[in-house]
Amino acid sequence: MKKIMFSLVAVAALTLVSCGKSACDCKKEAEELMKKASADPAKAEELAKEAEALKEKCKDFKEEDYKECK
Repeated sequence: MKKIMFSLVAVAALTLVSCGKSACDCKKEAEELMKKASADPAKAEELAKEAEALKEKCKDFKEEDYKECK
C-alpha cells in the first residue's frame, strides 16, 4: 500500500509530458488520483496503473510548466 501511494505521489511530483494535455491538466488528474487512492485504499492498485499511464502521457512537462497552475 505504501509503495502504491508513493507511486501516486511520484506521478504528481515528476515532470510530465503532453499528449494533448496541458501541464495543469496533468497536475489536476494526478491530484484526483491521489484523492481517490487515499479515500479508497482498496482501489489503490487499480489507481497505480492509471497513475503510470498518466505519468507516460505527461512525461515531457518540466517543473516550470506547473508553476502557473492553481
